[in-house]
Amino acid sequence: MAAPEILLVPPAEAIAHFRAKGLLAGFDWRDTDAAEHLRSFTVAKAMRLDVLEDIRGAVDRALAEGRTFRDFHNELEPLLRKKGWWGRQRMLDPRTGKFETVQLGSARRLRVIYDTNLRMAHARGRWERIERVAEARPWLRYVTVQDARTRPDHLAWHGTVLPWDDPFWETHYPPNGWRCRCIVQQLSDDDLEAFGYDPSSGPPPGSGETRPWFDARNDRTVRVPAGIDPGFQHNAGLANLGKESAGRLIRKIDDAGGALARAAVGSPWRTAMFRRHLAGASDGDWPVAVAPARVLGALGGRSHTVRLSGDTAAKQSGLRFAPGGRPIPGHPDVRPEDYALVQRILDDGEVFKAGPYHAAGFIESDGRLWRAVVKATEDGAETYLRTLHKARRRDLTAARRRLQRIDREGG
Repeated sequence: MAAPEILLVPPAEAIAHFRAKGLLAGFDWRDTDAAEHLRSFTVAKAMRLDVLEDIRGAVDRALAEGRTFRDFHNELEPLLRKKGWWGRQRMLDPRTGKFETVQLGSARRLRVIYDTNLRMAHARGRWERIERVAEARPWLRYVTVQDARTRPDHLAWHGTVLPWDDPFWETHYPPNGWRCRCIVQQLSDDDLEAFGYDPSSGPPPGSGETRPWFDARNDRTVRVPAGIDPGFQHNAGLANLGKESAGRLIRKIDDAGGALARAAVGSPWRTAMFRRHLAGASDGDWPVAVAPARVLGALGGRSHTVRLSGDTAAKQSGLRFAPGGRPIPGHPDVRPEDYALVQRILDDGEVFKAGPYHAAGFIESDGRLWRAVVKATEDGAETYLRTLHKARRRDLTAARRRLQRIDREGG
């Protein structure tokens, strides 16, 4: 009997997840944590939007079309050389304010970019599939290539069979390092019997051990599981944008400004991470849009990144309850993909000043009128989406009659 399937082609979930990522400019890979990496496409030292777009486009085609590294390299090198992003150059580190001689494009760097992004996209897509069919196929088996290049620690984990929700997979779900080729097989009870795999009695010996790693960039020491490279000590499918990483990401978007800020927001509504946020599974603020200058000025705010808080996400989904258990109505008919309308409303809709620190906007989409309300905090430091829902024509008529319209730039 043939061995259980190991997917060699990217699942649709992997492609969708990659395409939903925002573009995040960064100087050093240690400036971006695991959750930010999963939400954003970033390449160390790629501080220009056009360079990031070129590299992401090439990775996207390699992922979706199964292109080889040779194809990837041959497409990108001429583009990057033409734009001056190649070889060793002097560059300003925005964190330290000092110029450093750094490596930009090179064959070696392109190999790392190609390999890491494809492996992480595959891993994320597989995990979505794992969760979706976990009831029927609840087991995961760790599989290595078993050749001279396989790390000894990873080889020791080969054949481990544990339930998909075992804590082992929170830290040891591959890839577990640079150019790690490990993978997991998802199995049913029948698969275990058919192929003679026995569930493991527990995690592999020594897999719970850690070692210290000094992160010189951030002047801190962190504990990393033995056998796993720093930066890979997480499950690519489980990292959530919690308060700390969400706050850091929003500060980066605010600092970026302009087109880079919009690119950094990306399309979060296409990801499983955003769906978890709407279901109340994360407590951070999600960036969902960038407020144009005209709207931000009317709000009296300083942060152009429009956030969706966990509390508002719960209200929108109708998950909140009043004291005594009475449900508070929300807008459960608003789908994750409908949040793409927030940017359209702020850019192209009719937007009105709706009171101190508030703005309400309307736009028509697919024959339906939509309303979004954004607000700035009193100190102007943060901007939030308060609600997004389907509206009635009379709501727009009333806004036109009662509220001050915020004109478009140049209008």
